[in-house]
Amino acid sequence: MSSQTSQELMRIYLEEVLGNRNFDLIADIAAADLVDSTQPGKTGPDALDAHARGFCQNTPDVEIEVIKIFAEDNTAVGIWRWSGEPTHPSTVSTKGSPVSPRLICSVFEVEDGKVKDYRVFIDAMDVFMQLMQ
Repeated sequence: MSSQTSQELMRIYLEEVLGNRNFDLIADIAAADLVDSTQPGKTGPDALDAHARGFCQNTPDVEIEVIKIFAEDNTAVGIWRWSGEPTHPSTVSTKGSPVSPRLICSVFEVEDGKVKDYRVFIDAMDVFMQLMQ
């Protein structure tokens, strides 16, 4: 396994799967037993597919900006931002304004050239500032 493989898996997910809605690529990058932290009870490519499709369906006009991808042999970290208008925001502020985390950190654990584990982290200050509006 190489850092280039890990980096390419993250690039494919962010640019091709999310950015270009090419969900068929998920079968090529996801391990059969992948765990996606956002999809309890689901595993494998189906979990990542549900995550990606759900995100894109909720924000049909979503655009992805990849800020940076860091990779080691078995890990890839993608920092990215998205824009678009979600049908259902994550929550609303006390004043009723929609709140959706826009700055994301995706972390892949990679094994045998496939994504084995996927975790998502959001920018707390991004959310906090939206809650104040």
